[in-house]
Amino acid sequence: PDFARWFSGKTVLVTGATSGIGREIAKQMAHYGSKVLLCGRNIETMNSLLKELNAITLSSPKVFFVDLADTKSLQELITEVNKSYDIGILVNNAGFGYIGDFYTMPENKIRSMQEVNIIATVELCRAFLPKMVKKSGSGILNVGSVASFFATPGSALYGATKYFILGFTDALHQEMLSKGVNVTGVYPGNTESQFLERATNGKVKNFEKAMNPTLVAKSALKGLSENKLRVIPGLNNRIKAFAASFFPKSILLSKIYTNTIKY
Repeated sequence: PDFARWFSGKTVLVTGATSGIGREIAKQMAHYGSKVLLCGRNIETMNSLLKELNAITLSSPKVFFVDLADTKSLQELITEVNKSYDIGILVNNAGFGYIGDFYTMPENKIRSMQEVNIIATVELCRAFLPKMVKKSGSGILNVGSVASFFATPGSALYGATKYFILGFTDALHQEMLSKGVNVTGVYPGNTESQFLERATNGKVKNFEKAMNPTLVAKSALKGLSENKLRVIPGLNNRIKAFAASFFPKSILLSKIYTNTIKY
């Protein structure tokens, strides 16, 4: 595609790269001529991704096996990347979810969700932006969720972390307009990945058909190259985001909770 030229020759760091949207973003950016740095935890899926990428690009991808919920690991990642690479594009895709009533949520999952979904995103942006503003053509892509636009009972903390991504990314986009750094938020609905399986523990029903992550990744990267404020892939998701602004909240919350959780 025409917008691929914007990514050519740039070094990109992708978190949550082993499945779903992150995996597809890594593959597409390799096709576009970017040097790809990958963050993930699953060795098996990372190795399979490396095989795919090595068939696409002559530039061997660098891999960081990092638990972003661990503060020390996150800081070690930042130090190593800043020392060895000049990041042109940051893709904050890593996410952690849990579906179920908040009062039953394990303490370790509460902390991990905040660390991965909020703290890691903020720390990585803060670490790499000082270099990004010194050259044109840099960019940050933050992956939120359609849940960023309305409260999600049954996943109260997850929804709140995605509210944060929306507000943070909107404001950062405006701050960076005069600095020449593109900042875009992408807000997909249910997308094919390992995320939902890890988050649900079998407590989900009536979930809509998952979107193809290849299509989500392409629309996200196109939006970033054009410095769009928000990208909401899929007509159904755009309708949801629009409806959330005027639909009676009590009815909306009841419908989400009733249609999502089973006991």
